[in-house]
Amino acid sequence: MLYPVRMTDWRPPLPSESPPPAPAPTEGRPRALDGNRAALLLLVTQNVVTGLLVAAAKLPLGLSLGLSFVATALLALIFMRPALTRLVQDSRWKTPPAIWTALGALTLGVIASRGMLVFVQSVYPQGLSDINQFGTTGWDRFALLLAGGLLIPLAEEVAFRGLLMRGYERARGPLFAALTSSLLFGLAHGVPAQIAAILPIAWVLARAVQHSGSFWTGVIMHACNNFFSLLLALLLSGTSLMDRAQEQLRNLKAIPVQLGLAGLLVAGVCMFVATAWLQPRNDTPAPVGGAVVSGSLVVLLVLIVVVIAGPFLPLAGWVAGVRAALGG
Repeated sequence: MLYPVRMTDWRPPLPSESPPPAPAPTEGRPRALDGNRAALLLLVTQNVVTGLLVAAAKLPLGLSLGLSFVATALLALIFMRPALTRLVQDSRWKTPPAIWTALGALTLGVIASRGMLVFVQSVYPQGLSDINQFGTTGWDRFALLLAGGLLIPLAEEVAFRGLLMRGYERARGPLFAALTSSLLFGLAHGVPAQIAAILPIAWVLARAVQHSGSFWTGVIMHACNNFFSLLLALLLSGTSLMDRAQEQLRNLKAIPVQLGLAGLLVAGVCMFVATAWLQPRNDTPAPVGGAVVSGSLVVLLVLIVVVIAGPFLPLAGWVAGVRAALGG
């Protein structure tokens, strides 16, 4: 049975009664493709500019690194301003760092890194001699500490733990993002022994940022690692201890495999503890999908492969030139 409905039985809802629209869970967060472009821009600009200034202009290393940071920042502001705007709007940019988390995670990462170096020396001892030795003198020591210990870590964190990892989280989730950003960051250093040493630190950097919810936790860890490593190298430079260490490095022989496996075990335990401890915060929105592979990522991977495989390729001379230009 139908009942007549008076016009006064229904009224449109007042504006205050209308439910507010649900906010987009990923609004303001960087995208995966932003991270790919940022990583490519950083690595090419930083390494090419530094290599050209040192090799062609004969500028000291510290000054060259500082100028490469300036060039990278200017290009990022020109070509990646929307991505940087999304980054500074992200909650991780606005959250203060977790100091004790940074120090604890960095300790685990450094121990694991040294364990990996012991393992590398047991299976590929000549690989350690490929690691760059940063030498400089005079006032450039202060420039090297500023650029290599503070400015370059900031730029690398913006690219890898800021834009790239946050963008990959948006597309695939925190575990995929931490693994991929750590692997790309390690591979980008080009030297096999250096890759093995950096991968554990890259992993704890990624997990510490996800655990603390602060981009600045990673900046503190990265800056402390670089600054104190450079400071120690500069303090020992020219001393008899450093001369003996360099002589031993040139005459490296494989250490016992058992010791190498022990180093690998120590690294594995540290990584297990760090992974179990540094769980991502629950405030990370669910991934929304989207592309993570782009032309920038392909070019980046090609450059990495060329630098790593350079000594084993038929065109060794040409590859050596590319590797020198990239600072590998």
